[in-house]
Amino acid sequence: MKRFDKGYIFSSLLSDFLGSLVISFLVFEEFFLEEEVVLQDIIAAVPIFAAVLLVVYACFIAYRVMYYRTSGYELTETEIKCKRGVFFRKRSVLDYKKVHAINKKQNIIHKIFGIAVLTVDSGSANTAHKAEITIIEKEKIVNALLDELNASKENGIRNDVAVAEKEEVLLSESDSLYSFTSKKKMLYTLINIVATAFFTIFFAVLAFVVISVCKLVLQLDSLGTWGEYLLSAFVITIGIMLLLVAVSFVGCMLVSFVRYHKFNITRRDNNIRISYGLLERHTNSFSYDRIKAVKISQGIVQRMLGFAEIKLEVIGYTNNTEENSSEIGVLVPFCKYEEIGEILGKILPDYVPEEKQTKSVAFFPFVSWFFLIFGGITGITVLSTLAIMIMLNAPTVATVITALSLLASGLIVLAVKSVSAALGYRINGIAVNDAKVTVYSGGFRKNITVFMAKNLIAAEDVTTPLRKKAGISSLVMHLKTNESSNEVKVHIQKDSLSKQLEELLIL
Repeated sequence: MKRFDKGYIFSSLLSDFLGSLVISFLVFEEFFLEEEVVLQDIIAAVPIFAAVLLVVYACFIAYRVMYYRTSGYELTETEIKCKRGVFFRKRSVLDYKKVHAINKKQNIIHKIFGIAVLTVDSGSANTAHKAEITIIEKEKIVNALLDELNASKENGIRNDVAVAEKEEVLLSESDSLYSFTSKKKMLYTLINIVATAFFTIFFAVLAFVVISVCKLVLQLDSLGTWGEYLLSAFVITIGIMLLLVAVSFVGCMLVSFVRYHKFNITRRDNNIRISYGLLERHTNSFSYDRIKAVKISQGIVQRMLGFAEIKLEVIGYTNNTEENSSEIGVLVPFCKYEEIGEILGKILPDYVPEEKQTKSVAFFPFVSWFFLIFGGITGITVLSTLAIMIMLNAPTVATVITALSLLASGLIVLAVKSVSAALGYRINGIAVNDAKVTVYSGGFRKNITVFMAKNLIAAEDVTTPLRKKAGISSLVMHLKTNESSNEVKVHIQKDSLSKQLEELLIL
């Protein structure tokens, strides 16, 4: 069995040195933070600090060397084997036919030492939290293994790829099926800034109303006159908004220009590759027939401006380390809503969404339970507060204003829920045919989920006696995918839809 490349030790120890410094500073935290510490004390403590640092770093060195000596991999005629671990050793064997996704990761430290990390995932729900196979090798070897494993998983036996094919550039800009250009990245950043400003203003208005009521009820002289208070509130709101917008701008710029650097999507026969990243380069490879669902998502601001993002439901797609692999991976981070059909037509033609054939048949069920529960809680809260204030002989004006404030807060929440329900009423729907299901759902965020009928493993009909009498229900569809995100819901439809889904299950 071949060991991992020695570059693993050196690259890991480079990052471990920073960890050793942090641990050593934590050990001496109280000493350095004492107010009475003088320069002479710090100088005297340097040798002890250095000794602790060396001991901690030596532990890291020992662990990395042991991990290197106990880890390795082997490719046989029909399967790939891997062993790794120090205190808890793990040995994995994966048949080529069961390979689900093959992913490559390379960060800056890896690049310095010329190595990369390759993970191979079977797509099993039992191991959805991590990949079965991890290989750490030279970048050229990883690239060759990536191509070799993609070829081997098709016929189930090892397929040695020629050197010329191994070095073929498959991720060129001209070869990409989608280009995340600088113009799109700037638009992506601006839309996120608009969304941040929108919600900042919304919450600022709520905060202003609440504090104004407190000032009126409690006569808070510390807030100054009403003119001074209004001026202060305006300045603080503008300041917070500018701060959040600045943070959002920096964050979105980093995400769009660093995380999605040279974002490429290519397809070779049945294999799809997605490559992106500047500081940490990811190359995710998986088979077309292993895709479980495509999800198109729009936030409220994106909907107003006509943009969307497209995500994939593929176990192992986002997994490049032994971290959670069950989350949805990005297929297209940003595009115009009207371009979705064209983009998916190039990359995943079977997953182009269809126009919904049904729509929600009643609005009230979207809000009935919320109004009943939240209305009851609000009523009890108002009555309890009034009773307490009366018992404490609070001024009548204060009591009335407090009650009105609580009612106003409840009405604001109900209004927000009503708007969300109205959007959900207009969005929810479904399109079903013999091969594909398209589900429209959401409220403030609109989601369109497209999946093949063959991946539907169960369907629930959720209703109440009154809704059943009216012939309406909500549907919960379970997909053949990972454990944490295998449900797709559509609300308040005609209950005859469940029969159509039952027919798909039978087929």
